[in-house]
Amino acid sequence: MTRSDWSDEELGMRRGITRRDFLDGVAVSIGAVAAGSLLGGTASADSRGSYYPPALTGMRGSHDGSFEIAHSLRGGTFWDNAGSPDSTGESYDLVVVGAGISGLSAAHFYLRDVNPRARILILDPHDDFGGHAKRNEFRVGGRTLIGYGGSQSIDAPSAYPAEAKRLFTDVGIDVQKFFTYFDRSFYRRNGAGGRAVFFAKEQWGRDHLAVGTSAAQLLADAPMDAEAKRLLIEVLDTPRDYLPDLTPEQKVERLGQISYGTYLSQVVGLTGDAYRYLEGSTLGGAGVNVDQFPSLDAAAQGYSGMSGLGLDFSGGPWPGLSKSGQRFWGNEDPYIFHFPDGNASVARALVRKLNPRALPGSTMEDLVTSPCDYRKLDNPGSRTRIRLNSTVVLAKHRPDGKTLDVAYVQGGKLYSVRAGGVVLACWNAMIPHIAPDLSDAQKAAGHQAVKYPLIYANVALTNWRAWQRLGASGISFPDGYWKSASLDFPVSMGEYRFSAGPDDPIIVHFATALTNPGLNPQAGAKAGRGQLARTPFAELERSIRDMLARTLGTHGFDPATDIAGLTTNRWAHGYARYYGLPFDAAFWPAGPTPADIIGTPVGRITVATTDQANHGFVDGAIESAYRAVQYLGGHL
Repeated sequence: MTRSDWSDEELGMRRGITRRDFLDGVAVSIGAVAAGSLLGGTASADSRGSYYPPALTGMRGSHDGSFEIAHSLRGGTFWDNAGSPDSTGESYDLVVVGAGISGLSAAHFYLRDVNPRARILILDPHDDFGGHAKRNEFRVGGRTLIGYGGSQSIDAPSAYPAEAKRLFTDVGIDVQKFFTYFDRSFYRRNGAGGRAVFFAKEQWGRDHLAVGTSAAQLLADAPMDAEAKRLLIEVLDTPRDYLPDLTPEQKVERLGQISYGTYLSQVVGLTGDAYRYLEGSTLGGAGVNVDQFPSLDAAAQGYSGMSGLGLDFSGGPWPGLSKSGQRFWGNEDPYIFHFPDGNASVARALVRKLNPRALPGSTMEDLVTSPCDYRKLDNPGSRTRIRLNSTVVLAKHRPDGKTLDVAYVQGGKLYSVRAGGVVLACWNAMIPHIAPDLSDAQKAAGHQAVKYPLIYANVALTNWRAWQRLGASGISFPDGYWKSASLDFPVSMGEYRFSAGPDDPIIVHFATALTNPGLNPQAGAKAGRGQLARTPFAELERSIRDMLARTLGTHGFDPATDIAGLTTNRWAHGYARYYGLPFDAAFWPAGPTPADIIGTPVGRITVATTDQANHGFVDGAIESAYRAVQYLGGHL
C-alpha cells in the first residue's frame, strides 16, 4: 500500500470526521447516528428508533460481528461449546438464509407464486439487509449524501431474463426512468470530463499524474521505458491484428485456450512495464487479474488489444464464453441504470414489497429518500420478518422429512425455529457447514465456491473544486493498491438531488479487488482475502487520504479539511466465481459446474445465490431465487 511523506496531521488523520466513532465496525452507541441522518434532517432518533446502519462509517461491508460465528463453524470449533439451541416456538412456511437480493427475491417469489399467505423468516448475519447491495449515508453541509457500498448498478437490463424483468415490475422499478435521472453530460459540462492516471513512486519510481482522452496523451511522460510506452499506446489506441495468420474461427478457438494475460504477454508481446500497467485492468469487472481472466471473454467484452482481430460478432455467443460474456453479447445498454445507493435500492424495493410498514412509499423516487424503520423489520405482525445480526449454523430436516429445524446465533445465544422449507441464499462455501443433509459431492462442490475479495470505499467531500481544476472525474492507479477513484454517478431522483456544481458536497468512490496475480483464481482469492483481513481501517483511511493529497493537492485539495466522512466496505467474499475457459475446461461449458452440483435441491432445501448463476450480476441473484422457489412450489 502506498505511503507518501505527508504526515498524519497534514492528511487529517487526527481530525474528527462524520461519525468517526465507528471505526472498524464497532458501534459504541448506534443511537448516536440516527438523529439528523434523513434527508432534510427533520426526523429525530425517537421517530424511527436509534438503529440505523446506513449511517455508520468506518469499516462496513463484512463488518466485525458478521463473520466470526461463520468462521468458527467453518473451522469446526463452533459446536464444541455451543450446546443445544433454545426453541423460539416460531414456525414458518419458509425460512430464507440471507437477506441479500437473492434471499429477498426468494421471499417475494414464494408469496407471489407459491402461497400468498405464507409466513416467512429471513435471517442474515449482517446488521443491515441487502447483502452486497449496501447503502452508505453521510451528512455534509446540511444535506445527506447517499452512496453505494457494494453492488453498483443494474447492468445491461435489456439482457435480463423474463423473471428478473417481471420482479422489477412487481416492486415498481422502471429502468427507463434512468434516462431522465442520470445526467450523462454533467461532468463534461462542468469541466471534469477527462480521465486521469496516477503513477505512484512506490511502483513506478516517481509520482506522475496525467490527464487526457487518449493513451498517447496519458502516457506521453509516463515513468516507463520507451518500448513499453510505444506498445501500450498501440494496444490502447490503435490495436492491430495480433493473430493475422488465423481465420476468425481459428482465432476464437485459440483465445479459448489461453488467459487474457497470456494473450497480452505471448501474443501481443507486452512485458515489463507495459504488462504491469494492464495486469489489474480486469479486476474492476471480474475481481481477477488478466492472468486469471478468460481471453475469449476479453475479446467478447472489448478489452484492450482485442478490437483489431476482426472477429465475427454476427452470430450468437461463441462457444465457451462465460455466463457474463453471454449476457453482454451484443448488448448496447448505456451504463446509466444506477440508484444513488446502487442496488441497495433494489433490496429496499423488495423490503418495501415484503414489509411496507418498515419502508413506506410507492415510487422509485421516494424509495431513495424514505427512511427504513428497522424496528419493524422483525415485527411479529408482519407476514415476512427480517431478522438481522443472526448467523445460521444449521438447517436440517426433522425425522418426518416434512419440516426442518433452523438454528442461528443472535446476541451470543443459540436459537431455533421450525420451517416447512428452506432457501439457502448465502455464500455457497458456507452451505456444507450449515446443511448436513447434502451429499458429500455437494459439500465438495460448495468448497469450490471461492469468491473474489474487494473493497468499495466512499469518501464524502465538502466540495470537488480540485477535481474541476484537474479536469477529470476519475483517476486510475495502475499497479496500485487502489485501482480507481471516481466522483459519484450524477443521479437525481425526486427529493434527492445530485451536486449542482464543484462548490457542493459530493462522494468519491474508491475501489480495489485483492485477488493476487500469479496464482489460479481461487488461490489468488484466498491470498487476497488474507491480506484484506490483516488491513485495519486506519491503514485504509490513510492510504485514501494520501492518494487524494498526492493527486489533487496541487489543485487546491486539502485532505485535512475537505474530507467530511469516510466509509470502507470490506467484502472478503465479493464477486462470484467466474467460470470460463481455459481455467474450468473440466466442466465448462458442458457442465455440471460446482454451482450446479451444490444447487441440486435436497428434500425441502434449495439454494439461491449469484454463485448459482455463474456470474455476479443482479439478474443472476434474482434468476437463481426464482428457480429455487419454483422447485419448492412443486415439491412441498
